[in-house]
Parts: sequence; structure tokens; C-alpha cells
Amino acid sequence: MTTAATIATPARFVTTLAHMICDDIDPAAFADRHGTTINHPAFVLGHCAYYTGVCVTMLGGECNFDEEEASLYAMGAECLDEADRYPTKDACIARFSERCVFAAGFLESCDPEVLERSAAGTPFEERFSTLGQVAAFMLMGHPSFHLGQISAWRRVAGMNSAT
Repeated sequence: MTTAATIATPARFVTTLAHMICDDIDPAAFADRHGTTINHPAFVLGHCAYYTGVCVTMLGGECNFDEEEASLYAMGAECLDEADRYPTKDACIARFSERCVFAAGFLESCDPEVLERSAAGTPFEERFSTLGQVAAFMLMGHPSFHLGQISAWRRVAGMNSAT
């Protein structure tokens, strides 16, 4: 199995995890922090979708970003208590899923040499040595970590664990 397939298959599965943890959330609460500082699902999925696109660009591909995407979701952006600034629940889930599937497909189309390139010059150069390692983190580890935030949000929102 290639490195690309090893990363792409779980990257696609992350969309299943997002559905498991988000499908039963009330759309009216999707961008609500419930009086806390916890990140709400609209922010989390937007942030993860944004960085999935960033991963594609780091690998030499192109991703179409919305005009406000970077300001809403890039590193350092704060989760806002302004639901009207975020897409609807369905739009958030769709964008996240589409980006994950797009990134996985793009990864599989890359020449293996792309994944073997040095991570030097990227924000990850001190953590990972190759772009393949960066892609593995950005497409699997990063979204899974943030889906855990939605799990915590569910408890704050008075919901049970996802099934």
C-alpha cells in the first residue's frame, strides 16, 4: 500500500466520524458556545476544513477558499458567539466532508516524491521531516483532535456521547 493510500483512507473516514458526532445536533445550536469559551461545532468543522485545504496547497495543489475563511478559521482566529458569521450546520458538514474527500483524492494523485519532500519551510518543519508526515497529521490527527472538542461541546450542550 502506498503512503498516499495509507493517509487517504483514514482521511476519508474522518468524514464518517464528523457525521457520527454532529448529525444529531440541533442546527440552531451548531454555532452556540452555551455561555462558555468552548469551540462550537461550526467553528471546529470550519477550522478543520480550512486546514485540509491548506494541506492540499502545501502539497502543490489548489483549493478554493471562501473570502472570509482565513479570518474565521486560521490559526489564532477566535471562535465567535455570532452564529450569523458561520455557515449553517448542513453547509459546515458538507464543506468539511467535501474538503476531506477532495484532499484524499488529491493526495492519491500526487507523485510519491511529493510526500517524500522535506517539510523545511513549512510551519511544521520542527515537528515533521517530510510533507507526507505533515499530510498524515493534517488529514488525520488534526481533525480527530478537534472532533474531540465537539465531543466535549456535546456534554456542555447537555447531549449524550455520540453513537
